[in-house]
Amino acid sequence: MGNQSSLCWRHGKASGAKINVDKSQAKLFGRWDLCNEPLPFDIEAGLVKILGIWFGGPGAAAKSWNERLAKVKQKLGFWSLRHLSIEGKALVLRNDALPVLQYVTQAWPLLANVARAGNSMVFQFVWHSRMERMTRSVMHKEHCKGGKAVPDIPTILRAFFVCGCVQITLLNENKDH
Repeated sequence: MGNQSSLCWRHGKASGAKINVDKSQAKLFGRWDLCNEPLPFDIEAGLVKILGIWFGGPGAAAKSWNERLAKVKQKLGFWSLRHLSIEGKALVLRNDALPVLQYVTQAWPLLANVARAGNSMVFQFVWHSRMERMTRSVMHKEHCKGGKAVPDIPTILRAFFVCGCVQITLLNENKDH
């Protein structure tokens, strides 16, 4: 068995899985000059996409967020073809748009320009125009408090990211004790 396939063979033996070498890439971090065994993969020098999120250098977070914003914009465009009430649009935002963006917060914090673009997109979807008929602070309030329950997406995304950081910190702290 050659050097190129021994790495894949060991992985397959240990995990029961097979690596498709033609579809796989390696992103090297740290010092690999000490490794005697050649890798059977193409070595990726730039950004690499892992499970839909970009990693590996400057611009990875922006690229990940911009791709997700484009996906949300497309979804909201399809929903705009329907004649939904504001409450219906709030439901779409909570259940269809927000999860697409929440996924990125598992890896990257919300960027300020993404927050502004996302907010703009939300209220353009809600009002079908640039003119807003009600202040955003009122729109974010629950129905029982006189609002329309439109989710405050930037605040939710920031909270989701911070909760993830706290969770990781607590898990690591518990491992140390």
